[in-house]
Amino acid sequence: MMKRSVDAPLVPILLGLAGILELVAGMAGHTWITVPLAFVFFACTYLYLRTSLVGKYKLIDRVVGETRIAATDQVLDLGCGHGAVMLAVAKHLRAPGKVTGIDIWKKVAQLQTADMTALPFNDNQFDAVFASLSLHNVKPKQARRQALTEALRVLKPGGRLVIIDIEHSGEYRRALATLGAQEIEVTNAGLDGVYGVMVTRVLTASK
Repeated sequence: MMKRSVDAPLVPILLGLAGILELVAGMAGHTWITVPLAFVFFACTYLYLRTSLVGKYKLIDRVVGETRIAATDQVLDLGCGHGAVMLAVAKHLRAPGKVTGIDIWKKVAQLQTADMTALPFNDNQFDAVFASLSLHNVKPKQARRQALTEALRVLKPGGRLVIIDIEHSGEYRRALATLGAQEIEVTNAGLDGVYGVMVTRVLTASK
């Protein structure tokens, strides 16, 4: 069973503390104007936790279901973490279809230790490549562009690239356009992708 945990747990802790401080300050000083701000912080905390523990998994299932994955496809998950994308993709596959995940910190079963900017795979190897809440962790900007270059390199002609992320969607779109990607679209992920004040977007493209 997949382990679920809070993404960047310090963030909701700080949001919640900010709400408590605003509420206490307002009550102590009888400046009730700060109370609405406290509830804004509490709402952001709730949305962050909901997305982290429930919403993102619903989002991933929806996006994977919309990605026209054939039962025998070869699929790559960049920065697979606890394997949410891999599990969602696996539901659509049968042998010889396979989903492979890479991360920088472990190597078990279908997971490999690898760097997004230097993928250990052949050109035109995968029918679909996913990167869910992982590409923004690649720094600096030039390294993210290199990761996109690698994702397109290992993607088969006509294959689908799907990026789910909270940052840099405009940057990804511009870089992919200059790299020759086709049918680039960016959409808002909706409520299931709201991390407090941060909004998740879904970018899709083809090679």
